[in-house]
Order: sequence, then C-alpha cells, then structure tokens
Amino acid sequence: MSRRLHLALALLAVAAAAQADVFTWVDAAGVTHIADDPASVPPDARMGRDGLRDLWGEGPQGRMPAAGTPRAARASLETSRSRRIVEGAVADIERGETALAATALESALRIDPRLPDPHWYLAGLDRERGRYASAESHLRAFLGLAGEAYELWRNAAEERLRALVDEQRLADPKSAGDADAWVGVAHPHFRIQYHSDLGRAEPAYASTVVRYLEEARHVVGERLGTVPEEPMGVVLYGKAAYLRAHRHRFSFQTVGFYDGRIHVVSAAHPAGELRALLFHEYAHAVFREQTGGDRPYWLNEGLAELCERASRGQAGLTRSERSSLSQRIDAGTWIPLRRIAPSFSGLGDEDARSAYLVAAAAARWIETHSRPADRARVLELLGEGRSDDDTLSAVLGRPTEGVDDEVRRWVRSAFPTTGNAALGPPL
Repeated sequence: MSRRLHLALALLAVAAAAQADVFTWVDAAGVTHIADDPASVPPDARMGRDGLRDLWGEGPQGRMPAAGTPRAARASLETSRSRRIVEGAVADIERGETALAATALESALRIDPRLPDPHWYLAGLDRERGRYASAESHLRAFLGLAGEAYELWRNAAEERLRALVDEQRLADPKSAGDADAWVGVAHPHFRIQYHSDLGRAEPAYASTVVRYLEEARHVVGERLGTVPEEPMGVVLYGKAAYLRAHRHRFSFQTVGFYDGRIHVVSAAHPAGELRALLFHEYAHAVFREQTGGDRPYWLNEGLAELCERASRGQAGLTRSERSSLSQRIDAGTWIPLRRIAPSFSGLGDEDARSAYLVAAAAARWIETHSRPADRARVLELLGEGRSDDDTLSAVLGRPTEGVDDEVRRWVRSAFPTTGNAALGPPL
C-alpha cells in the first residue's frame, strides 16, 4: 500500500474517531484498552471515565466580574487601569505570548494589589512552567481577594489547589514511586506506557493521553504530509521519575526527547502543556523516522514549533515576533538558515530565541508555498540522502539561500513602512 494511501486512511480513521464515544477499561493483566465500540468492553472490566476535564484549560468561561466599587476616585482609576492591563495580558496569553502576559499581570498587581484577576492567570502560567509553589501562592491570594461575585472562579481555584498536590508529589524525588511500575495502553497507532504514579490521581489519565496523541497525529500528518506506518512508542513520566531515568543523558534541563520512542514529562492532571509537548515531540519523531536524522535542523525545529502552536490554536508567528525578526534584518543580525542547518549549538540565549523564530518563519513560509504531498517529498528525499539544497531545489525550486531570501521578504512584508508591503501574503 502506498504511503499516500496510508496517510489518507489514517486521517479518515482519526476523523471518525473524533466523532465517536471513547470507552476505557483495564483488563486483568493491568493493560488499559481504548475502544469506540461498547460491545468490545468486557462486562467485568474496570471502567475509566469517558474523558478527563482539563482543570486548567477549561473552567469558568467569560469575563471575570468587576470587584466592588472603590471608595476613592483614585482607587477607581487604578482599578480601571489594572483591568485594562489584565485584558491585554489575556489577549497575549491567547496569542501564546506568555512571557509578555506575565510581565503585564505583575504590573497590574503593582498598580492595584487588591485585584484578584492577575493572580488567577499568573497561577495558570506558573503551573505550566512547573512552578507549583508560586502557582499555589497565586491561587491562595486569589481566594483571599475574590468576593462572592467570583463564586465560579473560587470553586475552580479550590479544585486547582487540590490538583497541585498531585503535581507537587510527582515533582518530589522523595515521593517517587516504584521505578518499575508501568501501565501499558493498547492502541493501533501508539505503544503507550506511563508511570503508575500518573494514573493514581485520575483514572481517565490514559484516555486523555490517547486523545492528545490522536490529535497530534492528525495535525502532524497534515503539516508534514506523512505519518508513521508502524505504531509509535510513547513513554510518559512524572517529573521526578523522568529525572531519575534520564538526568544522565543531558547537560541541560529537558522535558522530552526522542530515541526511537517519545519520552515526555507529564502532569498528574494533563492539560494544554502536555498536549503541546506531545504535538512538538511527535513532529520531531516523524521527521526523524522519515529522514533518519535531524537535518536541516531549522526545518525540523520549525515544523515542530508550528505543530506545537497549532495545539494552542495559533496559526503562525505573531506580529510582535515578526517585528523582532524585522528589527534583526535592519540591524544586520538576522540568523541565516545555513547557519542553523546543522544545529542551534554555539548560540547565546538571545540568538537561540531568534533562531527558533527564524525556523518557525521558514517552516511557515514553506507551508504556504507547498502542499502536504510536497512536504512529504522533502522528508522522503532527505531520507534518501539528498542534500538540503538539492531537496529544497527539487521540491520548492529554491536552495537554502533562496528560501532564506523569501522568508526575510515575508517578514518585512508585515510592515509597509519598509517599502515591502506587496512582497507576499501574510502567514
């Protein structure tokens, strides 16, 4: 069967599964099974819930209520200004600009320390970064400041505090459980194992992970134009268990890697950050499975970054990110694709951050100027040992420098004052 037909059938299967009920059960051997046919579930099976509610990505929706009417006009002005800052920070979070959002929220608290809203959002941002003590502090501050009008948010904050206990336990090396206690999940597209500590906090942990992986497979299949024909191995750890198993592999902190299987750190209550991590690492895994390596590194990392952003509902680079790259072009400090084809090693922190944006911009330009089948062909030719330039020229009609030129033109096209308003469509 051709690879293209495999992909078509796989995507049809994902689409069908997305519309079906999912049933989770554990057999006598301790293996977790996922199915969409209730007749396949044994009558004596231990059932999990149909799905796990995302404790951090969901919860109360809509705008938070206004706090009580300030007694002084100055206090009213301060509160109004702080709320405008918070609204801007929420928009930053939705665009994926979390560092900018955190700075704005801290600024809002300095202006009006009595405002509960910034604590709510800062707790979520800190939890995503693994800063559990700070997340707990912000949630408790929120509860201390939020009045009765915030009842829905207060209830959710209490629930999130309880969930943080599980996250802190998994991150504590002293409380790590049996190193050999693993749970297997039977699935047609993945060979999934997760540490037993992860399932203790939530019985439906397995079905949530499967849903994230199926979504990742669908998105990566569309963006890279191909998916593996064989099931992909995926191993999930609590933070302490991950460090115990793999700290010796790296001289720097990691939360995931691929060595023939995907290895990732997971929260006890999976949320958007695990989904994004699985999208990112699955894209890397497919790239390496198809090409046999990581080069060109900018393409590998750029595609993975776009897949991760897709998990958060982001289409591509934000205007502020393009502005940052445009400033580098003007300053003569643009990092060429040729420089980051072998790796990002040797770059300082600021240059490394810029290199990731350059890679994402290049991958986005390629996406808008090719079909999925073309991108699959790029990976196929790289896997056959063709050079980067030969591959890009054969599929895109441009070698590395030509792609680099087009990407810089696209970056500048977002800013008409540079005289490049008609150089290309927005990405």
